[in-house]
Amino acid sequence: MTWTPLDADVAAFMAEYDSGSLHLFASPFLALDPARAVAVTPAQLGAALPARRAMFDRAGVGPLQRTTTRQQRLDDKHILVGAAWSADRTSGEPFTTTATLLLRREDTTFQIMVYLNHTDLAAALTPPTEPQP
Repeated sequence: MTWTPLDADVAAFMAEYDSGSLHLFASPFLALDPARAVAVTPAQLGAALPARRAMFDRAGVGPLQRTTTRQQRLDDKHILVGAAWSADRTSGEPFTTTATLLLRREDTTFQIMVYLNHTDLAAALTPPTEPQP
């Protein structure tokens, strides 16, 4: 299997994902990052988003914009989508993050079954502590 550009149906799904639609996630879905793996409902995700945005704000990171996306069709029902996002940062280099989503076709659309964030956001957005004298 190889990574390819997005098919039209996957591109439309990702455009809806970019708009913040929580109904695109299965209930529950598996959320993973380098530090943890948890089953999460879309409602739990929605409740956590304000704290996540506050964490980005404290780190001086603006809104994320998707910069690249590619796909791998696994079978008739499942697709891996790899994506990267970038945001301006008030102090230095832009912030970047990547993720892989496992989508499952349900009727005429997809649902996100697994969201694998390749960045530990809490660690990446926490400023380094000053060494104690």
